[in-house]
Amino acid sequence: MIRLRDVGKSYGVHEVLRGVDLGVPPRSRIGLVGPNGAGKTTLLRLIAGEEEADRGTVEITRGMSIGYLPQEGARLAEGTVLDALLAPFADVAAMERDLEGMHEEMATATGDRLETLIRRSGDLQLRFEAAGGFELETQAKAILGGLGFAPEDHARPLAEFSGGFRMRAALGALLLRRPDFLLLDEPTNHLDLEAVAWLEAFLSDLPSALLMVSHDRTFLNRLATSIAEVDQGRVAVWTGDYDAFRVQKEQARELAAKKAASEAHRVAEVERFIERFRYKATKARQVQSRIKMLEKMERTELMAEEQSWRFTFPPVTRAAHRVALLAGVEKAYAGRPVLRGLDLEIWRGDRIALVGPNGCGKSTLLRLTAGREPADGGRIEIGDKVVLHYFAQHVLETLTPGRTVLDEMQAWAPDRAAGTLRSLLGIFQFSGDDVFKKVEVLSGGEKNRLALARLTLDPGNFLLLDEPTNHLDLPTREALERALSGFGGTLLFVSHDRYFINRVATRVAAFQDCRLVLTEGGYDAYLAASGRTPSTP
Repeated sequence: MIRLRDVGKSYGVHEVLRGVDLGVPPRSRIGLVGPNGAGKTTLLRLIAGEEEADRGTVEITRGMSIGYLPQEGARLAEGTVLDALLAPFADVAAMERDLEGMHEEMATATGDRLETLIRRSGDLQLRFEAAGGFELETQAKAILGGLGFAPEDHARPLAEFSGGFRMRAALGALLLRRPDFLLLDEPTNHLDLEAVAWLEAFLSDLPSALLMVSHDRTFLNRLATSIAEVDQGRVAVWTGDYDAFRVQKEQARELAAKKAASEAHRVAEVERFIERFRYKATKARQVQSRIKMLEKMERTELMAEEQSWRFTFPPVTRAAHRVALLAGVEKAYAGRPVLRGLDLEIWRGDRIALVGPNGCGKSTLLRLTAGREPADGGRIEIGDKVVLHYFAQHVLETLTPGRTVLDEMQAWAPDRAAGTLRSLLGIFQFSGDDVFKKVEVLSGGEKNRLALARLTLDPGNFLLLDEPTNHLDLPTREALERALSGFGGTLLFVSHDRYFINRVATRVAAFQDCRLVLTEGGYDAYLAASGRTPSTP
């Protein structure tokens, strides 16, 4: 059992957590949600022992093992990818080496020495088997496969891999350990959709308790049996998955509002009586009784409105009926084909989601369509009156270092007054001196919000979006979904957020062997068409 009692944590004058009480029982499945900066990561770090609370206590039952996956920078053993997963099992590896040594010696030993070796090797083999030694490497390789590592990757040095794949290896090492409590901070950040589906299935069968921060609503709906909301320094726990939490919270807010209104009406009645008869001697006893009643009357505190924001895209000009045509498109890098004979027609009003494993060519297709790089073969035609805008996965590519947030907006819309632009930036949570921040010092989420703010000034009528929800918290993702639902143009986008795809897409284009297979509908419709259900990898 993990128990937090009256936990508080501050950084300078900023109080992140105050008076937090939270229990994490064995085998529980808790999703941690809240806006960026609310303290979710801080909570995980306190439990993992990475930081200490300023107040209160973090109690962990003696003997319970904890595994912690940070968002970035997980520490792993040197060596190959497989070595990184097996490193925590050095004692099992030592037993295996001892067994091999005994078996070699037994080939030539005789008499008492042979009997001793037989007895000792039997005992050691039982211990080795109990520790899972016979299955350990097989399990490690299966986990690596599920997380997207090819068999030939297992023996490659970990240092050769990108930061995203090193984080995958760190997650794999935790899954192989199977600790009593798994603390996961955005575990799906570096995974493609296939790996996320595999991870959900794996975690569903894992006996470990899960405490997980995630902005992936489908992931939370599949795994969480309760939601712990971090808000204004405190934690409230709600039963059920993410969708159930949203319904319950709205019901609780409405109930509190009705109760508060009823109480206010009753208070007003009592106050009117007191005011009317305050100076009448014949009513003195009743007035005093009402005053005491007023002091004891319950006051229901209204639940604060959620930190949410809304924006809309302006009306767009009408484009040609066929917005874009890709015919026989070819693209290779260093001789490796990425796109091969790819065909795609995009029609006005389409909202096409590109899906497929990492490296299959989704971002490449967006860059070719946007004209950011040339195709090796085939042709790409953009329709008449099409005004195309491209939102890059690495947003800094489209921002200009040295400019401030406000400079960036003024460069995009030089005819707009600074006051108008500052008002718009306020909607995107850039207030006060935030507008004078240099773009290179912005967080990932801030860069995305700035790029989205620019698009609302002039989105064109054909939007190409590469992972637009990256680094965005849940309220911001939902605001983007609402805005795109009202967008009058055409969308071609890449996203690993299945909830987002279901809400926005009218068609899904899935990569298969460097080509595209199209399905009408959202991500669940694509899964059904490919013979899978939302719960199967």
